[in-house]
Amino acid sequence: MNRNHFVLLVIAILTVPLLWLFVPKSEPGSIHSLEGVTLSTVTGEKFKISSLFAEKPTLLVFWSITCGTCIEEIPFIIKLHGNLKDRLTIIGVHQAGFPLQKIQKFLKKYPEPIPYLVAIDDEQKLTTTFDVAVMPRIILLNRRGEAVFSHLGYAPEMDAEIENEITSKL
Repeated sequence: MNRNHFVLLVIAILTVPLLWLFVPKSEPGSIHSLEGVTLSTVTGEKFKISSLFAEKPTLLVFWSITCGTCIEEIPFIIKLHGNLKDRLTIIGVHQAGFPLQKIQKFLKKYPEPIPYLVAIDDEQKLTTTFDVAVMPRIILLNRRGEAVFSHLGYAPEMDAEIENEITSKL
């Protein structure tokens, strides 16, 4: 081994502990990984999701207007919002890639007003952070932005069980 190779090896060896010490740790699904995540409301306004955690826990409801089970779940989420709105912020997170006008049209035609915040994950950061490949999916974040409960799919007979699980984590 010549001198140049030796110097490069020493630099590489010394760099690893420095990276470990100085690069902030960011666990998937934590507030650190959500710090810069911006969503859009259905009116086009942008907001940072991390601003919501200080107030109360947040329930992310991943859904799509093309997902029949997601649409079937909406009355349960509306009921959940009515029961827990003082203790919980609910955001219906629609995936990116759909024209905003179609989402707005769906919301106007839906039989009852949706009282919780509906947002679009324009940059797919939430979808990626929580590895959402199948919907509907709900994820409860505590006030530190950590995922404390997750549920995939929807079946009406599980409403009480899911509500009890969410309530127990508040």
